[in-house]
Amino acid sequence: MKKKTIRAHKTRKTKSKHPSLAKKLPVHIHPNGDVDNEIVNLRKSVDEQVTWYSEGDEFTIQFPVSPFANDTFVVPAGGSVSSGRLKADAALDQYPYFVKSVVLAMSADPGLNVKP
Repeated sequence: MKKKTIRAHKTRKTKSKHPSLAKKLPVHIHPNGDVDNEIVNLRKSVDEQVTWYSEGDEFTIQFPVSPFANDTFVVPAGGSVSSGRLKADAALDQYPYFVKSVVLAMSADPGLNVKP
């Protein structure tokens, strides 16, 4: 099954009865592709998500193995995109991902931890 690429400003339905209660942890991507949070700890028990913010050009977030429904997220230039909920079967583990600049052909490799 092929994973979909999520682009910013796309609405997603959520299973949560209270989607506004989901905490979105920010990760800012600097113009050189570095991020301000190398490791983000997401707690499944409180339905936390990640929101990536571009401080420069367009970036692509790529997970080799994703704890989310999708493994690729496109962050528009100067914009943001959220990960959505963790998959119900996402293991409590560390998930490295790649940040690639669409314009500069540069990349970084931060990660996130899924905690109980």
